[in-house]
Amino acid sequence: MGPHTIYLHLLAAAAAFAACEQGRLRGPGDAGLSGDPTVAARYSGGAISRADVEREARKLPPGLKEQFLSPAGQSELARSMVDKRLLVEEARRRGIANRPELKAQVRDLEERLAVQELLAEEQRRAPPPNDTELRAWYEAHRSDFTDGARARVGRVMIRAATLQQRAAARARAEKIAGRLRAGTALAAIAGEGDGPERVKAGELGWMKDGDSTEARAALRLQKPGDVVVVESPEGVAAVVLLERQEPRTPPFEEVKAAVAAKMEPSRQRQQFEALLARLRAGAGVEVVASH
Repeated sequence: MGPHTIYLHLLAAAAAFAACEQGRLRGPGDAGLSGDPTVAARYSGGAISRADVEREARKLPPGLKEQFLSPAGQSELARSMVDKRLLVEEARRRGIANRPELKAQVRDLEERLAVQELLAEEQRRAPPPNDTELRAWYEAHRSDFTDGARARVGRVMIRAATLQQRAAARARAEKIAGRLRAGTALAAIAGEGDGPERVKAGELGWMKDGDSTEARAALRLQKPGDVVVVESPEGVAAVVLLERQEPRTPPFEEVKAAVAAKMEPSRQRQQFEALLARLRAGAGVEVVASH
């Protein structure tokens, strides 16, 4: 949420409190404004139109915008907009807008916004990358698109909270591992475990190397059906490799849109550097070394 939005939000909260007193401000639901349907609020120095309120509401983020869709919410926003104008007018009356330090800040902000729009315009003018450029970038960054190995993992976990319990849990897990190696189906043993997978026939599902201790252990097994006993913070488990998928790099056509998205920051940097080079060449830039 930007400073402008936060400012309006805070003023809206203050206006909701101040609305009880009305003062010289009238909201869009007040009888005094019923004669002009285009006016949302009036004050002694001017008025806020409904178009102004709608325009301001469109600037708000979705979650905040919903609060100002109702008539009461639009009245609140109109009041906050008048409060903002009153504060601005008071600042001008005191000459604050003419203070050198404030003018310097305004210039800095104006320059930043102008440069930001200039760069956005350069990006809009630049043609999109063609397939040759995209494919070249893909070939140079193939590893960015490679999916690591995955394993479909089964587990029978014996919970152990203390060191004494771990010894007994390991003995149980080793026996279960032996039964699995002997050919007993995982689904037939899963109910003997303590983990949530006991109601899913012992399956943890597809996992990558960094997902868990069990995933790392399973991916180090050689072939489906291999079993290993591992310890984890929960306890001790017999882990079985059910299925394995080797690392895969999708073809260019499959990830073309992702390539364009990943390539965009470097293209923007190149456009920025090219623009600076043109401007410097035309400006005869000379940097004088300090002594």
